[in-house]
Amino acid sequence: MTKKLLCLFALLGAGAAAADPGTLPQNSTQQQNAAAVGAQPANPPTLHLVQGIATSPTAQTQAAGLPPNRIPAPSVTLPPAGTAPAQSPAVTAGFSQPLPPTPALAQQLQVQPQTPTQGQGPAVPSQAQAQGLAAQPPAVPAAAPLTAVVQAAVQPQDDPNFPHLPILRPQVEFWTKVFSEYSENQSVVHSIDDVRKVYVVLDFSQQAQTLDAVQLSLLKGREESRAKQQIDDLLKRVDALQATPEKMDADEHRVYMMYADSRDPQRFREAVGSFRVQRGLRERTAHALQVAGRYLPQMEQIFASYGLPTKLTRLPLVESSFNLQAYSKVGAAGLWQFMPSSARIYMRLDEIADDRRDPWFSTDAAARHLRDDYNALQSWPLAVTAYNHGRGGVARGLAKVNGTGLEDLIQRYDGDSFGFASRNFYAEFLAASDVEHDWRKHFGDLQRDAPTQFETVETRDYIPYGTLQRLSNADATTFRTLNPAYNDEVMDGRLYVPPGHLIRVPAGTADRFKLAYASLGPEQRFEHQRQYYVLHRLERGESIAKLAHRYGVSQQAILAANGLRSNARLRAGNTVKIPPHDAPSTVVASADTPEPHVLKASVHAAAERKAAAKLRLHKVKSGQTLGAIAKRYQTSVSALRQVNGLGNADRLRVGSMLKIPGN
Repeated sequence: MTKKLLCLFALLGAGAAAADPGTLPQNSTQQQNAAAVGAQPANPPTLHLVQGIATSPTAQTQAAGLPPNRIPAPSVTLPPAGTAPAQSPAVTAGFSQPLPPTPALAQQLQVQPQTPTQGQGPAVPSQAQAQGLAAQPPAVPAAAPLTAVVQAAVQPQDDPNFPHLPILRPQVEFWTKVFSEYSENQSVVHSIDDVRKVYVVLDFSQQAQTLDAVQLSLLKGREESRAKQQIDDLLKRVDALQATPEKMDADEHRVYMMYADSRDPQRFREAVGSFRVQRGLRERTAHALQVAGRYLPQMEQIFASYGLPTKLTRLPLVESSFNLQAYSKVGAAGLWQFMPSSARIYMRLDEIADDRRDPWFSTDAAARHLRDDYNALQSWPLAVTAYNHGRGGVARGLAKVNGTGLEDLIQRYDGDSFGFASRNFYAEFLAASDVEHDWRKHFGDLQRDAPTQFETVETRDYIPYGTLQRLSNADATTFRTLNPAYNDEVMDGRLYVPPGHLIRVPAGTADRFKLAYASLGPEQRFEHQRQYYVLHRLERGESIAKLAHRYGVSQQAILAANGLRSNARLRAGNTVKIPPHDAPSTVVASADTPEPHVLKASVHAAAERKAAAKLRLHKVKSGQTLGAIAKRYQTSVSALRQVNGLGNADRLRVGSMLKIPGN
């Protein structure tokens, strides 16, 4: 019996992070050497199985106000070690069939069932109950009136902007445990379609004490592959025996009872392969709550300035666990996990800086993003869901089911892209914000970091990053912490920090910085960006227009940098130089120059000096467009684009400085 439980352990492992939208991707171990891959501890610690005992279907249904066809099923609970269940002679594989352990897991697997809490029914029904169930479906309580359901579901502290929808109560309870109870070395194997259907919860804490990260990851992955097959085999056996439940062994019977809420004869066959693994996030959440103290006060101020609920500032608990360096496999980055396409709409993302890494700039962008989501959907549950699924996807889903709320999407929308992550995103947000609100209850005397204090100054010229750091009188680490968005090309001096950039300096140093900045000579501040190219090797089908959109520069600037005509033909394999985002399109760079240098265009020098004498600066405000700014200063959009080096795909950033050409 103990060996046969071994297969359950593997359902947790490396695949959990990829399956869970609320976790960050784990470091890959594919490039580890053979010695590390094959390393095994001489005496691995014993594995432990942790059980979660669910309340009875009737109790959960009455509590949640669910309709009769959504009765929750009890979680499967394995018996203590040494218990010998009745075994059918027909069983040849699965949980009830002993399996040879791997070398790393040669010791006996111990099972530790939890004691049911008060008010909870037994997790494992008797054989007589199973036989009775086969003959007569379980009694279904009458559905409570809608008003009573809503009143029962709304907690005293419930926020009307972010209601705890009755249909999501099981999900919120599940994710609350994930954020606050389950350890990062515990994993939950559950049904994708119903988080109440939990196959098993496993504990890797002892292995984590003796194995290094590579060994632990390999162990989980190896055992996971074996156990997934075991669960599939078990579901297939239950499917074959569902007409004769009296012939089932204990494991088969428990899974049979898990699906007592459905009478569909295909339910077990359809469940094959439809489970996922969720790792606990308790340690990560505790660290996130500690780090969040540095940013939350300013984040709340930013959201309040847009008239938005400050509760939305807890979304990074779901998105990134407040890890500024978080990157996903699909390209999302930073505190708010912006994708590049969305980031270019709401913030600065170019060869100079990636504002996704900046907690303050990205928060401002997230506030405007969520404001736009709400304006389009007129519901905060929908807007939060749209942050994950996209406002267009949510709108299309509502139109397809002729719905108005998140409940309509969850109950009736079956879009392929509206999967587990999107369906659970709002529930995750509710759970994370609830845990943060009651953090002392969940984590005790957690020491939360003090808010980061700073002042801001603004550049007026092209300035080396090192010069700005020196003027701030801050060490490299402090200055980098306050200004984390700048790319390596800026930090090492290959590109300058452009004019109009807000720079954070330690609190109390802004006045001294401004005085020092004003005393800089012309050899320390410049009128043009440094010449620096990104080399791009062309692939089949790529065009100048596509490159311009990808890198956020104008087509004219790319053509000029490469000495190409507008009708030039590009060939796959050729290398194209991509100029800086704000490089003047009239400057043709020298291909023979091996090192970056200050841009010079002697042919246009006189014209530039004449234009510079008449230049004015305009600080972009929220909602302003190039057209409106051009009209205000009686100039043209094309003139604004040319003097500022803007392409057709470039978007204005609130707070940036635009050069206004003279008439």
